[in-house]
Amino acid sequence: MLDPDVWHKVVGVAAAVVVALLTLPALVRVWRTSEVSGGGYTQLGRDSYEDGDGIATEESIRAFSDTRPRVAVWLGAALGLGASVATRVIVWEYAKDVFSDWSSWAEPACWVLLCLQCACNPAKQHHRTKFRLTILGLLSSLLLAFSVGLRHGYEALESLTSPGLDRTASVLGLLYLAQFFSAVAAACAFAAFPRRPDVYDGTNLVDQQHTLSLLSVFTFSWNRVIFNVTKERQMEISDIPNLDHITRSRNLETRFLARRAKEPLWRQLIKNYAGELALQWALTLVIAFLSLFPQVVLYNFLSRIETSQRRTSTDPTVFIWVGALLLSQVLQVGVNNWLKWITTSRLEIPVGSLLQSLVFSKALRQYETAPPGQMVGQAGRSGSQDGPDADGKTGKQAGKAKGAEPETRQSVINHMKLDSARVTIFCLYNNNFPMAIFKLILAGGFAVSLMGWMPVLCGLGAGCLMIPASSLLSKKYTSLHFGLMKYRDGKAHLLTEALQGMRQIRYSALEQHWEDKILASRNEELKQYWKVAVWQCLVVFVVNLGPLLLASVTFFLYVWQNGTRIRASVIFTSLGLFDQLDEAVALLPLLQMYLLEAWTSAVRLEKYFGQVDKQPVSEPGDAIALEKATVAWPRIADTEIPEGAAEEEREAHSMLRDVTLDFPMGKLSVITGKTGSGKSLLLATLLGEVKLLAGTVRMPSVPAFDEDAGYVPESEWIIPQLTAFVSQTPWIESGTVKENILFGLPLVEERYRKVLTACALEKDIELLVDGDETEVGPKGVTLSGGQRWRTALARALYSRSGILVLDDVLSAVDAHVGRLVVDTALSGELAQGRTRILATHHAELVLPHASYLVRLRSGEVASAERLSPSYATIAAAGNSGQDGPSSPDEASSDAQNGHSAPAAPKEAKKSSQDEEGRETGRVKWKVYRAYYNASGGAVPWLIGIGILVLGHSLTIARTWSLKELAQQAAAEAVLFTSQAAQTVTSLVYTEDFVAQKLWGTDHGIFFWLGAYIIIDFVILLVQLTRVMVFFIVGLAASKILFQRLTHAILRAPLRWIDTVPSGRILNRATSDIFTVDRRLSSQAFGFVRNVLFLAVIIATSLSVSVYVIFFGALLFVLYLRVAREYINTARELKRINSVSASPIFDQFSSVLSGLSTIRAFNRTKFYMDRMHGLIDNSSKASWALQLSSRWMSFRMGVLGAFFVTIVASAVAFSRIDAALAGFSLAFALRYTNALTSLLQAVTSLELGFNACERVLEYAEIETEPEGGEDAPAAWPTEGRIEVDGLTVRYAKDLPPVLRDVSFSVGAGERIGIVGRTGAGKSTLAAVFFRLLDSVEGSVLIDNVDISTLKLSQLRSRLAIIPQDPFLFSGTLRSNLDMEGLMDDYELLESLKRVHLIETASDPARPTPYPIVDATVDATAATTSASSALITAIDPESVAEPSTPGALAPPTVTEQPEPSTSQNPPPANIFTNLSTPVSTGGANLSQGQRQLVCLARALLTRPKILVLDEATSAVDRGTDSNIQESLRKEFAAAGCTVLVIAHRLSTPAGEDGGDDGTGAFWELVQKSAEKEKLMEMVLGGEREG
Repeated sequence: MLDPDVWHKVVGVAAAVVVALLTLPALVRVWRTSEVSGGGYTQLGRDSYEDGDGIATEESIRAFSDTRPRVAVWLGAALGLGASVATRVIVWEYAKDVFSDWSSWAEPACWVLLCLQCACNPAKQHHRTKFRLTILGLLSSLLLAFSVGLRHGYEALESLTSPGLDRTASVLGLLYLAQFFSAVAAACAFAAFPRRPDVYDGTNLVDQQHTLSLLSVFTFSWNRVIFNVTKERQMEISDIPNLDHITRSRNLETRFLARRAKEPLWRQLIKNYAGELALQWALTLVIAFLSLFPQVVLYNFLSRIETSQRRTSTDPTVFIWVGALLLSQVLQVGVNNWLKWITTSRLEIPVGSLLQSLVFSKALRQYETAPPGQMVGQAGRSGSQDGPDADGKTGKQAGKAKGAEPETRQSVINHMKLDSARVTIFCLYNNNFPMAIFKLILAGGFAVSLMGWMPVLCGLGAGCLMIPASSLLSKKYTSLHFGLMKYRDGKAHLLTEALQGMRQIRYSALEQHWEDKILASRNEELKQYWKVAVWQCLVVFVVNLGPLLLASVTFFLYVWQNGTRIRASVIFTSLGLFDQLDEAVALLPLLQMYLLEAWTSAVRLEKYFGQVDKQPVSEPGDAIALEKATVAWPRIADTEIPEGAAEEEREAHSMLRDVTLDFPMGKLSVITGKTGSGKSLLLATLLGEVKLLAGTVRMPSVPAFDEDAGYVPESEWIIPQLTAFVSQTPWIESGTVKENILFGLPLVEERYRKVLTACALEKDIELLVDGDETEVGPKGVTLSGGQRWRTALARALYSRSGILVLDDVLSAVDAHVGRLVVDTALSGELAQGRTRILATHHAELVLPHASYLVRLRSGEVASAERLSPSYATIAAAGNSGQDGPSSPDEASSDAQNGHSAPAAPKEAKKSSQDEEGRETGRVKWKVYRAYYNASGGAVPWLIGIGILVLGHSLTIARTWSLKELAQQAAAEAVLFTSQAAQTVTSLVYTEDFVAQKLWGTDHGIFFWLGAYIIIDFVILLVQLTRVMVFFIVGLAASKILFQRLTHAILRAPLRWIDTVPSGRILNRATSDIFTVDRRLSSQAFGFVRNVLFLAVIIATSLSVSVYVIFFGALLFVLYLRVAREYINTARELKRINSVSASPIFDQFSSVLSGLSTIRAFNRTKFYMDRMHGLIDNSSKASWALQLSSRWMSFRMGVLGAFFVTIVASAVAFSRIDAALAGFSLAFALRYTNALTSLLQAVTSLELGFNACERVLEYAEIETEPEGGEDAPAAWPTEGRIEVDGLTVRYAKDLPPVLRDVSFSVGAGERIGIVGRTGAGKSTLAAVFFRLLDSVEGSVLIDNVDISTLKLSQLRSRLAIIPQDPFLFSGTLRSNLDMEGLMDDYELLESLKRVHLIETASDPARPTPYPIVDATVDATAATTSASSALITAIDPESVAEPSTPGALAPPTVTEQPEPSTSQNPPPANIFTNLSTPVSTGGANLSQGQRQLVCLARALLTRPKILVLDEATSAVDRGTDSNIQESLRKEFAAAGCTVLVIAHRLSTPAGEDGGDDGTGAFWELVQKSAEKEKLMEMVLGGEREG
């Protein structure tokens, strides 16, 4: 081994050489003054800066300064150089040959080189070069400090602690200390140089981690901006700096996809983040070393105390170990926090953002029209009456269907919400595995060196006995956790469906039914969760039993081998080592649990990503054509069956077979046919949203164009190959009316106004609160049904698309508005030259303008004809004064109806409904009180706190038993060793102290050893009991809170349901409830546990010296200051973090519901970019929250390190025995963790209760009144209705919708309710069901005021068929008979009455199209043409005439009818009551859904029935027959029927309003069906 003097010389010379090398780059730069450093940023000029993160503004460049660190560096270097020179001068004065020791000039040389680095530091605008050189200066300063400390540190300390040395030595010691601290100061100054000016991403500041100095980075101080905001006002998401470019989701996805390979997802993620994982594991290794270092210091410290007890003076080396203890604690705190920050910022947040981006990107590429109900196996689970075999499949086929797990929309959202979160959580804990290995090796090795190999190896062997049992229990836990995931998905699916069908639930008084259904699912989830919790406790018990055996066996053998030679230093050091080993082993079950959860989620995600994307359907062509094409709605199986595999037979009703069509370009084509004949499927074929089974589909290929162009010339506006789509259920997203119409295109005012006029929206926009800037809310709820339709049509007209695909845009508007839309929107100026393909039941309105007619029947093309419209007549009709849009009074305005909520008052203009409300300040006490009451009150909490007190008492007793063990061994050594040893001992112990030690000598060493082992085992049992109690308390509270939440949401006012995005409600019912389930009780008890543990640590520290309390109080003041600042900021960040997640899921749900529209408009990139922005917002909120946690943890750790140092110093000065010192330090060393844990517990408690606060926010909303009188038993018996002076408004600050309405309806009458769109028809219907309460007036039914009745009884006695029908997932039977009380015959008969099932005795349908009938008496040529049309048009499709003379008949060129003889007609799916129905009835057409709802109403046999546009989506022939059938049915039953309809033929034959005057006749006179309607009404009278 080298001599220390030689070693010091080598260190000095090596330091000088390395500093010289570090100075070389600065000198080279000065020499090459013309060189411009590059790479990494663009230097735009002296006052400009830009890099990948963003661009610096003029203000940020002016604010950028490095003057202070420059001055500080020069001061430190100058002082150090001066001290170094002074040292050499003093040595020169007393040494004869100063140059003989050439290594003594190493420090002056280093200081000169450091001054050169300061001089060569570039100007501030050379950001990257300057920052790189300051890092070299930092390294040089640290190296210089190390050299001075190592070579002269002991000499300096000795000069200060030894008063006998001469004055020269003291001066040299001070100069060496001056050099050391100057080097440290210079290092801090170099670390304080800022890296660059603030840069901005758009208008938002970019996170300053790469902007501020290294000193700010090391101490987590670069986030001061958010702390400053919190002091001034409530924080907003825009106040949080944006992420750097490396962490932005778009860049993450791009990099991942560039490296993607065909291998498992987990392997791809590991490869993609290999560097980050390697850094994480490397820091883990450093942490393992540093966590062992305090034990090494403790051992040496206690050993010195044991030695000093035999000396009359304190050993100075003790204080060196005190300093080492401080250093080790600070290093451990710093590296540990940096490990957590690297894990969060480079793994957790990026992986979460990446997975969410990938899930959304995958969803944009998947089939939209694959409803879950088409997976038959799923229906059996949802249907309440059909049992497991209700799907009608048997054997292998049924098993396959049952085994498949269809990707419902909610499960796709769960991929984004839960699965991605679980994978990212594993990123936080994956380093526990190397941590356990490193700690086992290091701590185990040190334990062997202290206690010998035999005790340690035997202890490790005993601990390893638990591994097989742990493995078996973990497998069971895994299977239970898989089951828990399925239950959660099922609950989420039920909640989603209930929110979607809330209107139907409310109309039918099904709130209690659905509450029971949801709570039953919730109870199953809680049962499974309880099983998971029990098995988790068993796993923890077995795993923790291993460390207990390890400690017990090791101590026993150590004591057995050494007897009275036991040393306190070994015992308490080994106790710390066992804590390290316990921690290492305890991490493994946690790691295993998170690994299993992450594995489960990764498998689910991989399966989802592996699904087949939507395949291209069309081939490039010059026209829109289908050649022998057979297409079908996609099924779930289509995404899972690999190419070439066998497919199950498809249901015939979901297919179009052998279709050959050729749509004329630039013309209007009409598709008509009976309800369910395949019209929407044919349109979906043109959009590519189907599965092509055979044949060819050709569509024009879209040319390249600039999607983000800010200006487009009018001549280039239309791109003939682009497609626009208006779906059967119009898709409107949150935003303003204008934003929905423009749909991302630049505003061209003239075109925009023309579109509003063509779609009859001008009057509507005038009446909206903020005009076209009115926020429409989620799903367009602030617009009525007609307004939503016409807004969607306006979007298509305004678009640049040359191909417009329109699905029945006329069904939700009255006849007059329908004609106006046809004449101006579908065939006016904006439509000319564009290919328009319209599927409709209102063929008579559009046929005169059509050039092509397609008639579908039962999934086949019945005929396809080319027509020749008369453009002159069309123009005349379009410009007629009566029908044109020039009369604003006649352009209808859709006011609010019962189907939507009103717009906000004008004071709340642009009050964004997208922004979720959040509480301010700390969590209110009422939230804690509500959770306390929900959990069962005082008894469970007192039991839990009692268990915590018992656990801490046992912890003290366990450590005290070791102290007694060490003292007992020392006492026995005193009694039985030599007299000389007794004499030395007597010098250390006072008489009272020795008497105290010998007081319990009756209890030997093995007594205290046995006490330790028993107490350790009891502690383990108490821990398990504590966990079970926490589970019980938590589940009891969460069960009650979820019940309250479900009850409130199911009974909330419809206006609230319509205006609050479902994503926010689901977030409360899933994510927040998950927090309440799993974390809240443990966080609450954890807070109490940490308070008690901190009290224990302080109490045990006082056993050393009472003076510790004074220093502890000072540190506590600093602690409170840090805690207050942190909690205020973390509270706001957590709330923002909670709120920031909702827009992601709201946007996801919205996009999934409008996917076909988005893809048709070629807007997927736009929505992908928007989702990236939302994900980044959520990520930066998490980033800021985690950064504030690291800010707090670092400071708490430093305070804890000082506390440990104070206790150790008190031990050194007080000269207590080693056993008591070890006892106190064993607790004091935990002070850092206890302090940090307490603050984190306080924060976690408050942040966790933020989830409870959010749940209570919706659980305590104002609900509909549940009180009232019971209705008479058979009420209503007659069905008489009396409305007197009824005035209704939507809100107190809005004008009345109905004013002073009075009328009466006799028993059994059938009354038609007509009026312009928005006249208040549906509002009146809503009043009957008390969805709206009257301001004035009353409604009496059979002389009973409905306002006095209980809502459930009122609604259950009436029936309504709403305009937007909703079916629940399950089967046809479960939708018709939710209670399961009726037999199949009754159900089938109701389907026959609504003509979903045809019978041989059905009356003959009207045969001719009315448009042809109206022209029979015209010229012979016209008659001939009409005859051709009669044979070509399905008599079941259109049964009403147009106005004669208004429109000229088209000339028809008849084409041969495709042969369908080879395809037998498909079976009627409605004859099978086990037919699966998906959520919302998505696997049925709109008309079929309406008819099923009508059949359901017939089965209830109501005395009063309201038909609100109940057949608007049904073809005319079926509508006519249904109305006739209903007249007979309800006339026989004496039922009062109120019919609301836009189609005037529907109420034309009713009992009221046929005197030739009034609103009804006014509408008849303007209708395109005038003659037919007059014939229906007056003809009926003549017959009567």
